[in-house]
Amino acid sequence: MSGEKAPGRGYRVALSVGLAVVLAGVGLLFVVWGAVAERDAYRAAEPCGVRAEQECVRLDRATVRGTHDQAMGRGVRHWLRYTTGDPSSGEERVRMDGTSPVYDAVRAGDTVTLVRWQGEVASVRLGEVAQETHDSPARGWRMPLAVAQVLLLPGLAFVWCALWYRRRAAEPPSETMVFLPLTVLLSGALLGPLGLFGAMGGADVGEALRLTGLCAPPVVAFSALVAWYVRRRSRKAADTSDLAPVTPQGRRVLGAQVHGQVPYSRDGYGLLIVGDGPLVATLDPHGKVARSPLPASLTVERVRSIASSDPRGWLERYRYDGVVLVCRDGAEEVLIGTARRDAPLVWGALLAAGSGAPPGQPTASAG
Repeated sequence: MSGEKAPGRGYRVALSVGLAVVLAGVGLLFVVWGAVAERDAYRAAEPCGVRAEQECVRLDRATVRGTHDQAMGRGVRHWLRYTTGDPSSGEERVRMDGTSPVYDAVRAGDTVTLVRWQGEVASVRLGEVAQETHDSPARGWRMPLAVAQVLLLPGLAFVWCALWYRRRAAEPPSETMVFLPLTVLLSGALLGPLGLFGAMGGADVGEALRLTGLCAPPVVAFSALVAWYVRRRSRKAADTSDLAPVTPQGRRVLGAQVHGQVPYSRDGYGLLIVGDGPLVATLDPHGKVARSPLPASLTVERVRSIASSDPRGWLERYRYDGVVLVCRDGAEEVLIGTARRDAPLVWGALLAAGSGAPPGQPTASAG
């Protein structure tokens, strides 16, 4: 449709990344489905009899030789050491899933029963209690589900935001275009990791998903609060109507940077000396060396908030507390970026230095 604003490259990148992440998460859901099917088969399996049935568990008696806690970064792996009746096998070990109820209870010399599924030790029984191993099919669905949620929730948020912006590309900017997408993105980014903890702590897939669902309302509420705060700060930063020029009384060194196709715009000069004759851009806090005077022909046209098109680093340096004095020196546009609290002094100093501002514009005085 003619006149409709086409989405930019950022939309295509966000949509492509979001779709790729979502597809990876969906692929992991198929892994979860297969792991759940294997878990159910394992739980339903009977002990192997004289005939070697395919879906059965083999029970072997073993003698405990000890336990071993292996530190791995911030975590600990718990190993149970044992020997079986086969003299050729020697001492073996199996990694347990946590420490309860078998790992903490066994002692060297105790007899345990190893439950093997498809050749691997799936659980260890001590009397009437049993504990799964790290490689048990009973827990094989946990990690795929955890990673799937970490990918799916932020990925879906990316896709939704990209499509939402695409539908509203032709509309004028509004506060909703900041609040709603930011709420969705933050919610997805926070729920993903929380889903990981839910998957690792849930007894089954349903419980893991319920834990994630229970986290959703407070996470969305928190995300909405953060988005509201960001919108409020952005709206306050964009409003420069409360700023007025203030004539500095005495010499002041302010944080400000001049940018433009003029000789007094120099990289690294992030200070401005005001109230001591002509304004001077410098990088020396004492103003004794590296001085670049600003001419009296510099005219303040307007004051605005910092935009993404401004010199690199201004947004990072000032965040919501920065403004830009849009000036003109002949045919050249000159920008002066500074903190909101220092902008009135810079503005007043330019006027006091005969910068060519509209005549009759009053300046307040700062003591």
